[in-house]
Amino acid sequence: MRAFFILTALATATPVMAGDLSLGLPITCDPGRNCWVQQYMDHDPSAGLQDYACGSQTYDGHDGTDIRIRDTTSEANVVAAAGGVVKATRDGVADRLVRTEADRKAIEKIECGNGVLIDHGGGWETQYCHMRQGSLAVRKGDRVEAGQMLGAVGYSGMAAFPHVHLTVRKDGKAVDPFRTSGDQSCGGAGDELWTDETANALPYQHSAIIAGGFAPGPVDLPNLEVGRGPAENVTPATDWPAAVAYVWAINLEAGDEIVVTFDGPDGLKAENRAKLDRAKAQYLLFSGKKRPPEGWPKGRYVARVEVRNDGAVRFERRWEATLN
Repeated sequence: MRAFFILTALATATPVMAGDLSLGLPITCDPGRNCWVQQYMDHDPSAGLQDYACGSQTYDGHDGTDIRIRDTTSEANVVAAAGGVVKATRDGVADRLVRTEADRKAIEKIECGNGVLIDHGGGWETQYCHMRQGSLAVRKGDRVEAGQMLGAVGYSGMAAFPHVHLTVRKDGKAVDPFRTSGDQSCGGAGDELWTDETANALPYQHSAIIAGGFAPGPVDLPNLEVGRGPAENVTPATDWPAAVAYVWAINLEAGDEIVVTFDGPDGLKAENRAKLDRAKAQYLLFSGKKRPPEGWPKGRYVARVEVRNDGAVRFERRWEATLN
């Protein structure tokens, strides 16, 4: 372990003048396709929570931006968001999804896990957390350029999913790269630190689907999280004991009603729905049928998901496959 530093949670963003620092994407991925912003910085100074767009994609005191990859078998690199000098590093913390109180106690005081701290000058720093054990590619004192690899995305420290946590600081105080000046209340106008390219790649999204389609039986979220779920774009097979439509979504809102429908030839149909009484960081729902005695009929199969709130459709998606 080369150095020791702790991720410090602050309750609210600190206004600064934009223009001093310009940040690129801190991860090598295609946002919206194989990586997603799971959590933003908390702008509510009270015990409540609100992200910069007045949404609930944060938690109380969260002082950074979490960009996740799908599961623990997914791969992406953490890269420097801007050029600077490596101020501190830490490696040697095991990758382990935090699911229980015992897991939380095991990483007490090392919540950032494996990480890198970069000094950009002028009082600016960026900190990168939860990197994969043994992946760090830089050392204290190294000068790095924007986009240079620092290590790999992992799930060390206080990580319930594989991601990079990016904290930006000015003079020791956390700054939200999505809202750095002007009105600091949620929804207020203000500058951001991202480059134009990065800002365009990271539009605010209330929710997102990170996986879905068909599976040969009930789908389990813990298995999905570690890459033991159904293959993507799979077609129902004649030997499947069951066939289900499923969706794995993140950042659903209180009041959302999720409807998952499975349709097949010869009138095969199943539907499952759920209405959320509170916001969900991630959620899984599926519906389907057991294999008919005569086997699965040939033809087109359709999996659909629709998310509604207050009578309006917020988003929907469908997957189609043909069994020949």
